[in-house]
Amino acid sequence: MAAPESAAPSTSYTPVVTDAMRLVRVLFSPGAVYGEIKDKPTFWMPWLIVSILFAVVQFLQAPFQTRVREIMIQQAGRDLPAGATGPLAQILGAVVTPVVVLVIVAISAAVLYGLTAAFGGEATFKKMLTVTIFLWPLELIRQLLTFAVLSMRGVESINSASDIWVSLGADLLLPADASVGTFLRAVLAGIGPIQVWSMAISAIGINTLTGLEKGKAWTVAVILWLIGVLITAGLASIGMRFAGG
Repeated sequence: MAAPESAAPSTSYTPVVTDAMRLVRVLFSPGAVYGEIKDKPTFWMPWLIVSILFAVVQFLQAPFQTRVREIMIQQAGRDLPAGATGPLAQILGAVVTPVVVLVIVAISAAVLYGLTAAFGGEATFKKMLTVTIFLWPLELIRQLLTFAVLSMRGVESINSASDIWVSLGADLLLPADASVGTFLRAVLAGIGPIQVWSMAISAIGINTLTGLEKGKAWTVAVILWLIGVLITAGLASIGMRFAGG
């Protein structure tokens, strides 16, 4: 009599812990992480974890952001509104941060869904939400590096809106005396190791979750990156114009 076949071991899932570990592991083993969630994409718990961490990073950067607001208000010839830097402002920031993250992720996922479907992938909006939210650990790393650089410089080094801009991209290759517009500088700032890392994770996620072949998955990832860079550069250019930076 043949022995009964043993059941394949199932991947245990512990709320919060499992998704937190996946957010870390996706940086180095994206194929394995996306493979685990291929049949059951997950979004809400990773979003909550990312939102909390992002709120913490925003809290750490608050003194620098407050200094920029003070400069902008002074340039406009107005007084700093009461409570603009108090506990209420910090609580409001903590409440708004998850919503901001959700809106950005949803828009990115919608663009990714359209691109993936256009290239023939078996895309669903939830799968694209999953791909997108697992890119955010890299944004958290970038924000932490920005905080580290600004902390070394000190709040007193912020004399204009542009002083809060910390780049890790190709604009660092420009000569010190190079005069380029904010838009071009922001585009160059969007070309760097973190962006390439993000594109690789995105391409692997698209390939794993939708079955889109690797070449097309990379094409979609590059297009998504290009759209993001152009939008970010446009917003940076408009923001600097209003800030006088």
